[in-house]
Amino acid sequence: MRFQVMWRRDLPGKEFVPFFETNDIDEAKNFAMRLAFEEVNIVYVYDTKRGEIVRDFDSPLYRQ
Repeated sequence: MRFQVMWRRDLPGKEFVPFFETNDIDEAKNFAMRLAFEEVNIVYVYDTKRGEIVRDFDSPLYRQ
């Protein structure tokens, strides 16, 4: 899977763990937004192909 939704609770000592994986940037964005809606969750999307955190979901880099 190319995109990993990384998640952790906003508590001291907690590590980020992969919560959801997909090859579709739109699906990753949708899932991350829903998960981040709860204020105790900290979420980001990681692109395993590029080795970086996704900063712009609309960028053509992630549509390839």
